[in-house]
Amino acid sequence: MREVWIRRRADGITELTPSLAPLEIGDRWLVIFTVVIAASGLFTAGVLPAAVLGTLLAASFAGELFLGTKAVVLTLLRPPAKIHEVSRFRPRRR
Repeated sequence: MREVWIRRRADGITELTPSLAPLEIGDRWLVIFTVVIAASGLFTAGVLPAAVLGTLLAASFAGELFLGTKAVVLTLLRPPAKIHEVSRFRPRRR
């Protein structure tokens, strides 16, 4: 089994979550900025139509808005959990 986080929530549910996590907010902004700069360069060169550039900007904004809303909702609705990291080569004690 790969490395996972075992979360035991206050309501009695145990969650197994892979240690692979989505990008942090700073990294997401770096990716969005890079894509927007590249798309703007293609637009300036006349390769990319204005509608596609607008769609790209709108999708980036909507994605960030969705992830921010999701983070707020999960923070409000999920009870705090204890996180136990289980390494790959160390057997878990029972």
